[in-house]
Amino acid sequence: MKFWALLILGAVSPFLFVSTLSSTSAFVFLFLTTCVVLFAPAVRVYCVLPIFFLITTLAINDRLERQLPLSLSKSAHEITGVIGSLPEYREDFVRFIFLPDEASAPIPPRIRVYRYKDKGGSEVPPLHFRAGERWRLQLELRSPRGRVNFHGVDTERSNFANGIGALAYIQDGPNVRLAGPAWHNLEHWRESVLDRLNEVAGDVPALRLLVALAIADRRGLLASDRTVLSATGTGHLLAISGLHIGLAAAMGFYLGRACLLLLTAGLKRRFAVVLPWLVAWVAALSYSALSGFGVSTQRALIMLTVATVVMLSRRNVQPMLSWMIAMALVLILDPFAPLRAGFWFSFVAVAVLIMLFAPRHGRMPVWRRMLLAQLGISLVMAPLGMYWFQQASLPGLLANIVAIPLISTVTVPLILVSLVLLWVPGPLAAWLLTIAGHSAHWLFALLEQMSGFQPLMFTSTRVPGLLSTLLAMLGGAILLLPRGFPARYSGLLLMVPLAFPVGQSLESTETRIDLLDIGQGLSVMLSTRDYLVIYDTGPGNGEVGEAGWNMVAGTTLPMIRATGMKPDLVVASHGDLDHAGGLQGLQAAYPDSRYLASLPEVRDGIQPCRSPAAWEGGSMRFEVLHPSRGLPYLGNDSSCVISIDNGRHSALLTGDIGEAVESRLVETIGQHDFMTVPHHGSTSSSSPSFLRAVNPVSYTHLTLPTMLAQC
Repeated sequence: MKFWALLILGAVSPFLFVSTLSSTSAFVFLFLTTCVVLFAPAVRVYCVLPIFFLITTLAINDRLERQLPLSLSKSAHEITGVIGSLPEYREDFVRFIFLPDEASAPIPPRIRVYRYKDKGGSEVPPLHFRAGERWRLQLELRSPRGRVNFHGVDTERSNFANGIGALAYIQDGPNVRLAGPAWHNLEHWRESVLDRLNEVAGDVPALRLLVALAIADRRGLLASDRTVLSATGTGHLLAISGLHIGLAAAMGFYLGRACLLLLTAGLKRRFAVVLPWLVAWVAALSYSALSGFGVSTQRALIMLTVATVVMLSRRNVQPMLSWMIAMALVLILDPFAPLRAGFWFSFVAVAVLIMLFAPRHGRMPVWRRMLLAQLGISLVMAPLGMYWFQQASLPGLLANIVAIPLISTVTVPLILVSLVLLWVPGPLAAWLLTIAGHSAHWLFALLEQMSGFQPLMFTSTRVPGLLSTLLAMLGGAILLLPRGFPARYSGLLLMVPLAFPVGQSLESTETRIDLLDIGQGLSVMLSTRDYLVIYDTGPGNGEVGEAGWNMVAGTTLPMIRATGMKPDLVVASHGDLDHAGGLQGLQAAYPDSRYLASLPEVRDGIQPCRSPAAWEGGSMRFEVLHPSRGLPYLGNDSSCVISIDNGRHSALLTGDIGEAVESRLVETIGQHDFMTVPHHGSTSSSSPSFLRAVNPVSYTHLTLPTMLAQC
């Protein structure tokens, strides 16, 4: 067990550092460590940690070297390769993973490709992509950068973990389909199953949920589906994991037992153990392949493989040792698995189940086992959910107690049987999928009702520190120890730090200004100890619900949640969608906040932004300098210009005003320490006279995101 523990620690620890050793240094240390292994057998086992630390370091450096460098961003290339994922068609674009035939510098081995439609909503020229096809594409490559914010979705980390070395946009030109998919291409088979599911069960209720459970294709899930799953803590039910692989294995096991009936008595004795376990493993492998071999699927398949080997070898292996072997093998197969939340959620959940049931002997009613399992997982995983997603689920315990039996005894078994029968003539597959669809539909309706019991305080929690998260998880584990364990309730003390914010809070006279990285647009967050203002909401299409998109959920909300407050004031400088596209999204999230905007029409719940309004909030004084009352709406030139002063420093928020408005403000504007450059620094704004009048000390040093003032 010591060997596997040191291997895991060595493989994970490189990700705790902000930089890595150079590849040359890593090779030198790896050679020296290997020499120690050869000539000092007494310390051989302890060399496992540095060896796998160095191996992972080399893997990280190799992946970094395969990424497209910034100097070659926007370079054009003609690349031949294979479509390596299910193409995702959206309203205005299609995207997929592209695997070049020859991946040599500067062409990375995996590229995420986008094909955008024109303003009329159609492609020019029209192209239709299928998984596994070979294409020659005209691509403009971009480095795989993501938006850089202090909190929220880390796209760059996700791209790195998944081996995405470049982003690319298909350009007009000779984009040619060279060949269809090869018969052995896994993604082609997954897409074939998807086509067959749509053909056989196109009218089945909740087909999108069945597709997610059948082939791990979650592209069709609605935004409301994800909200319900998050609020009820049931997202794992649609991520093919140990539960689903275990069901496939169980069905395969009993199928193998049934096959024994066809054998003679002598063969039955010889294969009584081997055949059921082998059929179970093949069934699990097949289902894992259909799901694309995700991290949770890998873990479940590897653990099943270990169990199969143990059973066939007639050896007794402790459950925790099997858990460690599975984790070590996952890390060997995919060194970048620790960068994904699913890796930690998957293995922590299994560890909790082992801790709960491995030491306990004797019979326990099924309902009690389920209750204990869900209570343990909910208690230990809640801090982890807060750390990764700033969320915890209050109704999750009850929701899982209801959902897991239905999914495991009705929905998934019917799907697994129907997958076998999809190409068999007759209506049987359609009937089974219809029953499964109705079960998923009614379950989701129940989960939607349960999601209404999720308190807002659990929907948006603070971002805990790593140490407080680990202490809280340890405290939860101590609370789950058997009765009679001394000081068991001391685990509650270890969970207390989770309630405190990370880092030093602002003093009463301090103001923090964050410019959020939201792409083409503007969003500024100003915060004091007890007052929070959002100026502009970033890009979006101005709609909410399934038809809406904006930067609120992925960028603005995580930044707001990190403060532990809700916005006291939200300002939209004007109606352009790169400034006000997320306004309705914030209104939906924080309906009780005050909203101020300069818009072409009056909206419910939004006050007009007009000079000479002024007010105080926290330690800040706000004054609207433009537009004046009575002026018509003039688009950019009607931007709400606000001056902010906290008594020590001042800032000017300018929206998209042009030189005409700047010339009017020059005479009265006064000096400000910080300023957002009008209209993103375009040639129609930021006149020399305006800059001289404002005389900001930091307008030339703005970076995104940056804390402009903490003073």
